[in-house]
Amino acid sequence: MLTKLKGLSTQMKVAAGAALAALLALGIGVAVWQPWNQPAEEPPKEPDSQQQEPVTPQEPEEPGLSVKVNGENVPCTLYEGTGWSVNVPEGWEAVPAAGGNGAAFTSPDGAEMTVDFLPVDGGTGVFASLTDAGQNVRELQFCGGSGEGSPVVTGRGPKSQWDRYEQLFAALARTLAVGSETPFDSVYILPQEPDWQEADGYTVLFLEKDGVILNDKAQAAVEEYMRTWPAEEQTVYTGQYRVNGIDWAADYTGLSEGYIDVFRLRVQYRVAEGGEEVLKDREGVTVVDGWAALPENVNLVYDHSSEQFQAVVTPDAVDAISFIEYIR
Repeated sequence: MLTKLKGLSTQMKVAAGAALAALLALGIGVAVWQPWNQPAEEPPKEPDSQQQEPVTPQEPEEPGLSVKVNGENVPCTLYEGTGWSVNVPEGWEAVPAAGGNGAAFTSPDGAEMTVDFLPVDGGTGVFASLTDAGQNVRELQFCGGSGEGSPVVTGRGPKSQWDRYEQLFAALARTLAVGSETPFDSVYILPQEPDWQEADGYTVLFLEKDGVILNDKAQAAVEEYMRTWPAEEQTVYTGQYRVNGIDWAADYTGLSEGYIDVFRLRVQYRVAEGGEEVLKDREGVTVVDGWAALPENVNLVYDHSSEQFQAVVTPDAVDAISFIEYIR
C-alpha cells in the first residue's frame, strides 16, 4: 500500500493519511471489543423437567417416660405387674417378687426400690415414713390405704446422696398406678430428719420457737416403762438405769396433722445380786459388768401437731409400718 501511496498527489496523500489514522483508531477500538475476547454467552437454561417432590415435615418424636428430680428429667421405663404399674429409671434391674404381686428394683450404684402389697392395720390411710436404716442408709416408705393388700413403695439409698434419692423415690412413688388409682400422686409433704444435735452430753431437739433438751424427757420415758414391770421382774433389778444415748430413728407424715419425730433411747438397767442367773437364759438380754440391755426399745415420740411427748415401747425389730400400731 505504501508503494501505491508514493504515486498519489499531495492532497490525496493527506486524505489517505487521515483515513488511515481513522482506520488505526478504529482498529484500536475494535481490538478492545473483539468478540473472541468476550465471555461466551451462556445458553439459556432449560426448565428443569424433573418436578421436586413436596417435603413432608418430620413429625416430632413422642417424649418418653420420665420423672423430674431437682429440675432434671430422669428417663424411665414402665414396669407392669398384675393390676399395677410404676415408672422405673432406665438401667435399673427389675426382679419380680417371689410368690407375691410385687417387684424389687436396683440401680447400678446399689440403691433399691420395692413395690409390695401388705396388710396395714390402724386405719391410717396414706402415710409416709423416713427411717435411719443403719450403715449410713436412709429408707423412705409410702403406704396407702389400710387393711390387706395395701400398696407400699419403699426406697433405700445412701445417706451421702439422700438429697437426690429422696426426691427420686418420691417422684417414682407418685407414678404408681393400682388399677385406675394413683394412691401417692398427691403426697408432697415428705418426712424429714428433724433439726437436732448432741453437745456436752445433752441431746437437743430444735423446734420452731425454741430448743428442747431431750435428756429429761428420756428419763421420764424410761421410768414410765419400768413402772409397768411386774413385781417379780422388778426384783431382778436394783431400780438404777442409765441412758447411754439418744438417737433419731424415724419421722412420719400423714399420721397426724404434722410431723411425728421418733427418737430411740439406748438404755441399760442395773442387775440386782443373783439377777444375772435369772437373765442368762432370756433371749435378747445381754449383761455386761452388771448392766443389762433388754430386747425392747424405749422410744421418745414427739407429735408436732399436739406438741406432746410420749414414751413408746416396741420390740427391737419393729419396722416403720408396725410402729404405727404403738403410736395410734
